Amino acid sequence: MRIMNLVFVVRMAYRHVRAGLGRTVLSITAVAVGVGVVASMLVMNEAVLQGFIDSIDGMAGRAGLIITAAGGANFSEDIVERLKTVPGVALAVPLVRAVTFPDDGSGESLTVHGVDVVNDDAVRVYETSGQHDKAAHGLFEFFNNADSILLGREFAARRGLGIGSTIDLVTPRGVKRFTIRGLLESEGLVRALAGRLVVMDLPAAELAFTDEQQINHIDVVLTKDATVEATKTAIEAALPAELSLVVEEPALKKDVLRETVGAFHRELTSFSLLAAVAGFVICYGHIQAIFESRAWEIGLLRAVGLGRGVVFAELMAESVFLGVMGTVIGLPIGILAGDRLLPVAAGSTESTLNLPVWSTGRPSLPPICAWGAAVGLMAALLAAAIPAARILRMRPVAALAYLGRELPGRRRSNVWALSTLMLLLAGLIGAQNALQLTSLGHVTTVLLAVTACALARPLVAFGSAPVGAIWSRLFGCAGRFAGRHLTQRLQRSAMSVATVGVGLGAVLFVGLVGWSCERTVVSQLTSRLRAEGGWMHAALDEGLLNDLTNIPEVVLAVGEQRREIRVNDGTAIVAAIDRACFTDNRVCQWPLLPGAGADALGRVGAGQAVIVSRSFAYRHRTRPGDRLRLVSPTGTVELPVAAVTSGEPLVAVIMSRERYRPLWNDHMITWAHVAAQPGTAPVAADRVARELGMTRRLAVHRSAEVVEFFAGQARRAFGLLGVSQAIALVLILIGTGDNLVAAVLERTRELGMLRAVGLYRSQLFGMIVLESGAIAILGIGLALLTGLSLGHFWIRVQLPAVLGWKHDPYFPWKFAAVAATLTLVACLVGAIVPAVRAARLRVVDALRSE
Repeated sequence: MRIMNLVFVVRMAYRHVRAGLGRTVLSITAVAVGVGVVASMLVMNEAVLQGFIDSIDGMAGRAGLIITAAGGANFSEDIVERLKTVPGVALAVPLVRAVTFPDDGSGESLTVHGVDVVNDDAVRVYETSGQHDKAAHGLFEFFNNADSILLGREFAARRGLGIGSTIDLVTPRGVKRFTIRGLLESEGLVRALAGRLVVMDLPAAELAFTDEQQINHIDVVLTKDATVEATKTAIEAALPAELSLVVEEPALKKDVLRETVGAFHRELTSFSLLAAVAGFVICYGHIQAIFESRAWEIGLLRAVGLGRGVVFAELMAESVFLGVMGTVIGLPIGILAGDRLLPVAAGSTESTLNLPVWSTGRPSLPPICAWGAAVGLMAALLAAAIPAARILRMRPVAALAYLGRELPGRRRSNVWALSTLMLLLAGLIGAQNALQLTSLGHVTTVLLAVTACALARPLVAFGSAPVGAIWSRLFGCAGRFAGRHLTQRLQRSAMSVATVGVGLGAVLFVGLVGWSCERTVVSQLTSRLRAEGGWMHAALDEGLLNDLTNIPEVVLAVGEQRREIRVNDGTAIVAAIDRACFTDNRVCQWPLLPGAGADALGRVGAGQAVIVSRSFAYRHRTRPGDRLRLVSPTGTVELPVAAVTSGEPLVAVIMSRERYRPLWNDHMITWAHVAAQPGTAPVAADRVARELGMTRRLAVHRSAEVVEFFAGQARRAFGLLGVSQAIALVLILIGTGDNLVAAVLERTRELGMLRAVGLYRSQLFGMIVLESGAIAILGIGLALLTGLSLGHFWIRVQLPAVLGWKHDPYFPWKFAAVAATLTLVACLVGAIVPAVRAARLRVVDALRSE
């Protein structure tokens, strides 16, 4: 009996879907868009993250433990000798790892892997096959020359390079020419880095990228009977305590990276959640309209004996058909779009996390398809469950009375639901501010969107009167009828307004966050930088500063080095700057927040204290007077916090380079800030570019250009903004068109009567277009509220909680105006088809319609 009922339910649901397929196309498309957005985001996130993981696997090889200095600093190669006698250590491989660039202006980075290539055991640690690479094995005798390298075959092929070719690479000591002695096949680490790997003999790598007998990495291979924990403990005991070297498993390093990258990618996923909510609203509005138009039919089925469970199952089966069709369409489109947008996602990750994306991995498609299918089916099922349950609660006799009429809303329940949402939302925002959980922030984001949908009905109820009055005065009877219909079909109009509000609100939200990040960076750096120019490089010897001061027009040159370190349970940037930057306003001017200690900048310049950025202070709950422990390669140092500054946008600790240099054993700089004599800045820049630019490959920028560079990095971090705007406009077009088409079909007889009493076709056309325009205006108002609420929540609470960013909110007025205009156009375009259909109705046929 149950099988017969199931067959009956499926057959009836299939017939209803097939009969109304033309009306459900837009709803299926909305589900497909939502599924596609979720799938594309998952593809991009998984591919970028997998690229990072593959790189770590390739670099670690067979190593069971890795040893590095705090912040990636250099340390003595003699440490390897200490490890040879440690129980459980089979082999300790000293390494120099660095990043370099071809001297051709392409900006394509290469990973340098300096290893003792004459040590056969050390080389085997990184092999993925059972035999040596024959092309390189026979060439080890040539590595007595410091200019010899091995290069990835894939990269060499792209550049037209072969064995014996030379390549100029940028090093901390200037541009050096290297000779390619062999090519590395695309496997293991070479494949993970897309061929962008340079292998050098260890002494040559030390001379080019660190210092003689200085390394920055040790890979440890364990004996077969050794345990990781016991060996790790023994190594830590054998290492000099004053060096603060870090011993960790490659798996733990992957976990840290997975958490870091995953946190940023989860933020990107928030837009896909909003797109799914918009798709749900469209699907909900459409299914509700269909079910309400069949309320009398459902009442009839109940009256002849069908139980509520059977009818409910039939209605849910219809939604499953819609969800399945939308999922089948959306998944391949989303996967393909995610693959095409991978460069944009990689660029956003690089700019946001300062992590180079060497290559992207291959995402696992089954989990992505499962998540996409779950989103599509759940959206369709939830969209159907609410109106189905509402109709089935009605008595059959009452349902029969609603042929061609919209079911009345329940004012008390709507007010109660909205009040509950508001209270829950306030509680979640407070909890997120205290707990700082990523998942809680996502729940709050979705709930904000749902609250916006709930606000659509009262907005239409109160806003349709003034809009209708304006329409009536400007457009006559067509405007008057358009305004009245908003309240006559209140639920339908509210769904259209909610679609516009959530779709455009998502765009404004992303735009607000992106613009706020960019303007905060510009504002903070502009207030701090006073030098006429800055010279940027990957890493330079500090001797550059002497060369700069020898130029007649230069009166002061200040070096800056940046390094990422571990602080408490997170990471931060150490910005080490020469003392003059804290004492001479010609170079820097640090804006300090209230509470700064006496002579704060003087104490920092003297190496007696540090200042921290506003983002650091928020993330680590730090204030002036606190003492900060910093772990360096030469030991742990504890310094007082003299002040908090708004002149640094990142999570950073600012200290004098004179104090930093011996702690981190680092004589390199990444920036040189230059103050020129008054009125000579252009001449100084030209002379630096002419005399030092070619030999050291300096990028010479004025201060305004430096600020613009970082602003561009902020824009790059939100590179998916244009894509999000296009997706939102598509959803708005679909939602508006779907609701207006359904409205014309339901009002066919009413429209015929209007034609019969004298309305012209042009007036009917204008009435539908004006109705769409009214929906757009109300939706734009709701979108402003939604975008501002989401944007402020993310800027004030979510981004500081997850990524540690503390920015000021800036509203993108020009962007918002363009987005609102495009939304209005999309709504009007969506009204064209139903308006033409209404205008072409024949009076006789329309009056006969039921």
